[in-house]
Amino acid sequence: MLKLPKLLQLPNFSKLYYAGLTSELGSFITETALMMLVFKLSTGDKSQLGLMRAAFLISLTLGSLVGGPIGEKFNRRNVLLFANVCRIPFVISLFFFHNFYNIIICDALIAFFTGLYNPSRQAMINDIVPSKDIVSANSLFGATVAILHMIGPFVGATLFAAFGGIYEIITFDLLTYIFGIGLLLKINYRPPQKKAHGQEKTSILHDLKEGLRYAYKRNDLLALLINCAVGGFCIGILFPLLLPFTAEVLKLKEAEYGILLSIFGMGGIVGGFLCHKISNKYMPGKLIVVTSAIEPFIMLTWVLVPIYWFSAAVFFIWGLFVFIRIPSQLNYVSKTVPTEYLSRTHSILDLSFVIPNISGGICVALVGNRFETMDMLLAASVIFIVLIIPRLMSNNMQSLYRDEAEIVTRDESVQDTVQPHV
Repeated sequence: MLKLPKLLQLPNFSKLYYAGLTSELGSFITETALMMLVFKLSTGDKSQLGLMRAAFLISLTLGSLVGGPIGEKFNRRNVLLFANVCRIPFVISLFFFHNFYNIIICDALIAFFTGLYNPSRQAMINDIVPSKDIVSANSLFGATVAILHMIGPFVGATLFAAFGGIYEIITFDLLTYIFGIGLLLKINYRPPQKKAHGQEKTSILHDLKEGLRYAYKRNDLLALLINCAVGGFCIGILFPLLLPFTAEVLKLKEAEYGILLSIFGMGGIVGGFLCHKISNKYMPGKLIVVTSAIEPFIMLTWVLVPIYWFSAAVFFIWGLFVFIRIPSQLNYVSKTVPTEYLSRTHSILDLSFVIPNISGGICVALVGNRFETMDMLLAASVIFIVLIIPRLMSNNMQSLYRDEAEIVTRDESVQDTVQPHV
């Protein structure tokens, strides 16, 4: 069973956790509402949804691209504070600008600083959480993201349908960033000691190249990156088509779109908690490979049976497998990547998903109005299978499956401890 009380008694980790939880909840709600607003303003134009998604992900990519090296060069807590403060003006601007291109620009700039935030946050978790509790921390993170997937889209869709606009949603999002900044300011964090070559004065571009060189020379990490890239491309096609699929194929309304995403999150909650339990029996590399092999067939099954109740059931199962895989990926990186490469590896892992995800969104933007929604989803499902299953016996995938990488040690002097009760 997940040791939530013990983890959340760690004072610095609990502040970091709640700061991320609140701001990400606001972001999930707002992103759903903005997608629905654009769909409404464009009178159902799928290409505009694809363009919005592509702009969001390109900016997220650029932020993550510099966020990894920045998280290695500067105090990670200060990077998180900077990213949160910078997002606030663009959230406020959404009160005043409601045409398509202004929404895209504001959404993209918010995404840039989200990309800057994420690698430092994940690396900081590995800095402050004791090594014996890192699997629990990553499982908690996975379960939390799943909860956000469940609550955020449902609340966003419900509020948008109820109010017919986004003012109330933006207000909540703004408050979550302010609350997060307050929590981050209270964290007592000292950056961990790094090896000598990790302390040399280098440029961000040099640091990024070193991180890429490190990742690509390891077969297991290369397999992980390729898996993320394939999944990212196919999900990049799926995501902007899910709202048209709900409206055109299932003949349902906006609320049901939010419910589908929420059911995916419900499955993710189960998957996050289940991941912690089965991680005691199965190594994370094995869990990554098995779940990666199953997910393409889940997508194909969903596309082939366009019935709402069946879609809901498949989304629950899909969420379960995704959120077994995500914490397993975090556990694998936590266990095998040295501290001096940690933030950059998380950044590269994000990029390996996001860049192909952008490509998928761009494909929808370019051809979304030329092909039927079902045809594009079916093509994405077949591509998913073809690019994953034949690679299962490759050296890279087998290296990941056998979990042969050396286990690293962390600087324990900076790790969080439970404060005694007075």
